Amino acid sequence: MNQFDRKKASLRSYDRTEMLIMPKRNDAAIFTTVHIHSPHLYEILKEKGLRFFPTLLYACLKTVEAHPVMRRFVLGQKVYDHKRIWISTVIKKDKQDENTNHFVKFELKPGMSAHEVQDLLDELIHQTRNDKIHKTDKLMKILSHLPAFIFTLTIKIAAWLDRMDLLPNAIISSDPLHTGLVIANLGSIQGQSVYHHLFNWGTCSCVITVGELTKDGDVEVTFSIDERIAEGVAFFRALTYFKSIL
Repeated sequence: MNQFDRKKASLRSYDRTEMLIMPKRNDAAIFTTVHIHSPHLYEILKEKGLRFFPTLLYACLKTVEAHPVMRRFVLGQKVYDHKRIWISTVIKKDKQDENTNHFVKFELKPGMSAHEVQDLLDELIHQTRNDKIHKTDKLMKILSHLPAFIFTLTIKIAAWLDRMDLLPNAIISSDPLHTGLVIANLGSIQGQSVYHHLFNWGTCSCVITVGELTKDGDVEVTFSIDERIAEGVAFFRALTYFKSIL
């Protein structure tokens, strides 16, 4: 087996039953919104030369490090741990143009500081806005040109290969839905956090949408999580830890 970004996790009999009842990721989605009130956050970020979104990504990294259960994903009625901390998000090349969205995927390394996360994100933004073609863009462009029936067949074959852990590494590393987290920074377009579906394709167990941070330090962050990866207690401990960082 390939095991490029997966390591088999232990499975309880209850987990197995739950997967049979809810075989698809979106069937098992649960949702919660965390309201963060941190009156001094805006000033602290300004003093340290940090922006809110990179700081939020840093909080995600620290949460996964402290609560490794959040690395998990379910595929083919088996539970795995991601070996890498991959995050996917959308970068707009032009905020005024709806047709300039680029789905990008990047890896955070354990122990990175908030400034290192911000530098990584800034480099991705710079590349995207200077016509850099990402691997995810290339993959999406290829798939978008396929006729519908060929696309459907291709996805079915790829899904079977994925369950068997035979999907090529080049696809796994390029596909934004083979990731630990999809996060949408809706605050960047003056939007509010929303309840977002999960994706049955890929390996993403968590989707986060982020609203706009006010100068009073208020922001809402909404989580969509595959409940099959852990018990509710584990989720709330992780969310409490995440909130404490911010």
